[in-house]
Amino acid sequence: MNTPTLLPDRTRLVCRVLKWLALLILVLMVAAYFLLDVSSTILDSAWEGLQPHVREDVSYSGGKKLLLHVLAAIGYFSLTLIVIGAARVFSVFQKGVVFAPAAVRAVRFLGLTIFLFAAVQLILPTLMVLGLTYDNGPGNRALTLGINSNTVILLMIGAVILVIGQILTQATDIAHENEQFI
Repeated sequence: MNTPTLLPDRTRLVCRVLKWLALLILVLMVAAYFLLDVSSTILDSAWEGLQPHVREDVSYSGGKKLLLHVLAAIGYFSLTLIVIGAARVFSVFQKGVVFAPAAVRAVRFLGLTIFLFAAVQLILPTLMVLGLTYDNGPGNRALTLGINSNTVILLMIGAVILVIGQILTQATDIAHENEQFI
């Protein structure tokens, strides 16, 4: 049986360095969330988007605070999934094998995390404002809808990486089939 095609040593070294850099970034992101009170910063940005007359009617119950902090955590930690996905891709490629099921899974996971992050960022502001104002009186509830180009671009990038993952699946199948003939 033929040895699998390996990536050049230089590429493998770059992947190794990038994997550890991604893991360091992941640790820093998690630490920053708790040390810098990122959740409150996210809530403050949602609060600033409300009209003054709507703000006056907002009351914070324990359940509402919990809901808002959970939404803020989901929004923040969805970004960490991208970093985990990138570290996973770099980890697979540092081994040098490209046409392997592990590489396919890693690339697909990265595409899925980017797509999910963009989807979360698309609906999160709306959910935050709804969470702030759902129990306000009539006329003082708010609903915000917003789509920005960055979110649309991230959705497209995630979709493209998912397609590349599917193409890599086909390439892996072809490489495995070719190994059988040699």
